[in-house]
Amino acid sequence: MLMKSQSKRLTVSYVDIIGDELKMVDEHIKATLLSKQKVLEAALKELLEAGGKRLRPALVLLSGKFGKYDRKKLIPLAAAVEILHMATLVHDDIIDDSKIRRGRPTVQSRWGKDIAVFTGDFLFAKTFLLLAHSTTFENMRGLSKVVKAICEGEIAQYQSRYDKHVTVRQYLKRIGRKTALLFALSCYIGAHESECPSKVVRCLREFGFNFGMAFQITDDLLDFTGDPAKIGKPVGSDFVQGVYTLPLIYAINSSYRDEVIKLLDKESYTPEDVKELIELVRASGGIEYSKNLAKSYLKRAGEFIDGLAPIPAKAALENLLDGLIDRSY
Repeated sequence: MLMKSQSKRLTVSYVDIIGDELKMVDEHIKATLLSKQKVLEAALKELLEAGGKRLRPALVLLSGKFGKYDRKKLIPLAAAVEILHMATLVHDDIIDDSKIRRGRPTVQSRWGKDIAVFTGDFLFAKTFLLLAHSTTFENMRGLSKVVKAICEGEIAQYQSRYDKHVTVRQYLKRIGRKTALLFALSCYIGAHESECPSKVVRCLREFGFNFGMAFQITDDLLDFTGDPAKIGKPVGSDFVQGVYTLPLIYAINSSYRDEVIKLLDKESYTPEDVKELIELVRASGGIEYSKNLAKSYLKRAGEFIDGLAPIPAKAALENLLDGLIDRSY
């Protein structure tokens, strides 16, 4: 249902509204990921214990609140979206040779790349098996397209490693594929399966996409501004591995270009090099530019849900927007 804009906002956390359902989602995930293979079972157990924000399943459930909300229908779908996300993280860590995620050893660093590949494949298989019993063929197609786009985004990121000519446009296209589309799909599935009017479904999907773009930009910002203890990895990890994100892309094209390029051309980086490069990015305005662009995506996301019914779920979505820029992990 679409309503006139409400000027007064409620401060509501999504946990206040769907906390019980999110616990059910976690239980559904655990039950879905049982395996008789001991090594796989151990790897999955450690993966689940690492936790996570559960933002994507939260968006499935919150979007469903705008229609005929049926948690029995939505919980398996929310679980499927989160399992898919987990699969992409496992494979992403293989590609990036990441040792730590969320403050814990990654599957590939703990069990080796072969087991990590099998684990990611197992998670993908479980995603589609869960969806086959829970949703329409149309949504299966939508999810398949998102998986395809995520793969293309990861390939684009891999091919652009150490590329000092990567543009802001290329970066935005990359994060749209690898991150924002899954947020958009989460909102779409929740709204569509709850029989929301087509205009509401579209508004929520666009909210998810723009929120996802802002989410990834702020995530990339944490590589320059975050506390390693909170983000679960050393600062500068992305550019050390050749992944150049928005703050650095901006710095490369600023008046600090020569100094930045000189550091990037080094065969290896000392802790002092990493610190100096982060300071150059900050001095160039790359941090501020990235924050402002993230804010513009958040503003756009808010505009898409501005006319939705003033229910607690809307307040929770708005609260997500308000807290994103200043997040520390």
